[in-house]
Parts: sequence; structure tokens; C-alpha cells
Amino acid sequence: MIDENIRLLLCHNCHTIEELPDYDGNPDEDHLLGNLVNRHAYPDGTKHRGHLMKVPKKYWEKTHYKDEIVKKINDTVAKGGSDGLGTEYYNTRDAFGTDALQCFKRHHRNLDCSDWKSDKVRLTPGTVKERKAAGLPKYRSPKDRYLCDFCPVANAVRQKHFDKTAPKD
Repeated sequence: MIDENIRLLLCHNCHTIEELPDYDGNPDEDHLLGNLVNRHAYPDGTKHRGHLMKVPKKYWEKTHYKDEIVKKINDTVAKGGSDGLGTEYYNTRDAFGTDALQCFKRHHRNLDCSDWKSDKVRLTPGTVKERKAAGLPKYRSPKDRYLCDFCPVANAVRQKHFDKTAPKD
């Protein structure tokens, strides 16, 4: 059995670690990472410095191991010439999960979500200006990901949506 991993995006400027699902494919098509990285920029557009790492999901999901992983990351950074990042550095969060939960609350915890897989919740790379300057159309991909994929009730909404759209016998 292949062990699943989770990726951690360490931002040296925001002093955060954000988790995101593993991805093993063409880096140009890693839209979740692109979306998350675009959130880490100064107002003038300059990107923050950061680091991406993988850890086994089975360990990350256990609080004791998670704490040890964060401690090890902090120790490693401190030994690399930094003064250490302090305990507040590791405000770890599941960025997409947190955003999806806020979306779910905005919809009053209703399974009849009007935004289900709509353009409004599509997670796209932040390349709108570059694509426009190059004369390219809006970004679309068969591998599009949506905030809906991280919703705490995604399976129930999928089932309800399927029940509405499936052909009747």
C-alpha cells in the first residue's frame, strides 16, 4: 500500500505553515499550490519567500506527531542561521479547508448550495493579467479544482446534486 503524503507550504514572511493535498504531476498544472502561493505576496506583488515539503499524512493527522514535525521544522530553520521563528510561527492551517468551512457557513450550512462548483469558487492560478497581456483566454482546465472539494459536507452535496441530475429510470 502506498502511503499518502500531505504537503506543507512554509512561508517565511507570514510565519505560517499551510497544508494542502499531495500532488504528483506536472508542476504547471498544480493549481492548488499556485492558488495558495498567490496568497503569499506583498501589496506590490512581490512574492514571499517560502518552502514546500511533504510529510506522511498518517503522521501529520496525529497531534503528537504533528507537534513533533513542527518542532523539527523550527529547529532546522533555527540551525540554518536564523534566530528561530518563535512559537507563533507555526500557526498551521488547512487553508482550503478553512476557506471551505467559511463558505459553508455563509450558505447557512445548507446542502442546496447555489455556488456548487461555480466559477465563483473555482481555484485558479493567479495569472489573469499575464494571460490577458499574452492575448490568451481565461484559464480553464479539465483538472480544475473547486473550494467545494474541501467542504465538510462535500459528499452529501455531491450525492444530492447527483440525485437531481441523474437520469430517472
